[in-house]
Amino acid sequence: MTPPPVRSSAWAVAAALTLAPLGSPAGPWRAVLDLAGGGLPFAVELGRQNTGWTGRLCNGRQCQPFSGVRVRGDSVVLEMADYDATIAARLRGDSLIGAYRNVGNRGPRTIPFRAGRGRAEATPAPAALLGRWDATFLSDFGSSPRVFEFRNGPRGLEGTMISNTGDYGHFAGRVRADSFALAHFDGSFVYLITGQVRGDTLRGIFHAGLRSQTPWIAVRSTGASHLKPPTEITGADTTVPFRFAFPDLAGRLVTERDPRFRGKVVLVDIFGTWCPTCHDAAPALVRLHRKYRSRGLELVGLAYEVTGDSAVDGRQVRRYRDKFGIAFPLLQAGINDTEAAAATLPQLRGFTSFPTTVFLGRDGRVRRVHAGFYGPATGAQHVRLIEEFEREIERLLAESP
Repeated sequence: MTPPPVRSSAWAVAAALTLAPLGSPAGPWRAVLDLAGGGLPFAVELGRQNTGWTGRLCNGRQCQPFSGVRVRGDSVVLEMADYDATIAARLRGDSLIGAYRNVGNRGPRTIPFRAGRGRAEATPAPAALLGRWDATFLSDFGSSPRVFEFRNGPRGLEGTMISNTGDYGHFAGRVRADSFALAHFDGSFVYLITGQVRGDTLRGIFHAGLRSQTPWIAVRSTGASHLKPPTEITGADTTVPFRFAFPDLAGRLVTERDPRFRGKVVLVDIFGTWCPTCHDAAPALVRLHRKYRSRGLELVGLAYEVTGDSAVDGRQVRRYRDKFGIAFPLLQAGINDTEAAAATLPQLRGFTSFPTTVFLGRDGRVRRVHAGFYGPATGAQHVRLIEEFEREIERLLAESP
């Protein structure tokens, strides 16, 4: 819940890394989204390439390219088309002032944006903060578990946050005395963890989007299980074949009775293009499809999108398909509200997470439901998850039709 890092050789922006000419936005920028509870820091790098502009958004050492950069006079527009998002700003001396806007996974949103020239100073964390922490989020509706993993990287403090259904992506941070802050912004997810070290306890606030603020408390992990296994979150009716019926991107109705699925092991990917964790999962699913297709594996993606407008949502799903080279069908299943999505899949019980992967045996019945996904930011957990998926696929492929 993180886009993969971009290789530095993928774009030539030497001018962006040097002193920019007066009136030019070229160069590195220390950027901030101004949330209700404080500033969420990240980095922007801009440069000229041939006759146009290029750039990237960075959380610490992890960067992703903007899909487009437009500069006209003092106007700068940074496009993140994967999430139908933009940052539009005006150049004012050594500052960029404007707003971040995107379609949002719960509707349109706008957050103030500002940036100053230069790079943020790397601030490594003390040993007292590093390691794995069992956190508890506290809200009016009760408590919920999280796990923090903090480490020092090449750009200072970094890490990730993990819930019952996967990770929130790569976070980059800073430290001042006993206080710390780690941020993640990718064009869709807007997350900020702030806290203080209090002996062997951490206390702080989790900021999500413009206004949401949730207090939390954390203690060092002992190795005991703190999170619920992802396979125990969503149940399913296993007595009959799993049913689905949704239009593909050409408007043709596709169901589980389509000949391409008959007698196959099928993975049903319940996803949304607005979801960065789904973007993390997609390359792994594509690799599994390529590896096992000749032996009888098929995949189908059920897209739950933001607007409900088939033309707008279809455009985003096509972009997602092309970005990852997806060869299996992607169906337009509905909107991304979990209750509304659950209503379209009545054989699932307790559906809560995008993505969710449903494993079907050759008889079409559900054999496993995995809620969420552990992305590359989780390191070894990501590797183990892919190995688990492969073992389950091998087991199901070995069954007789």
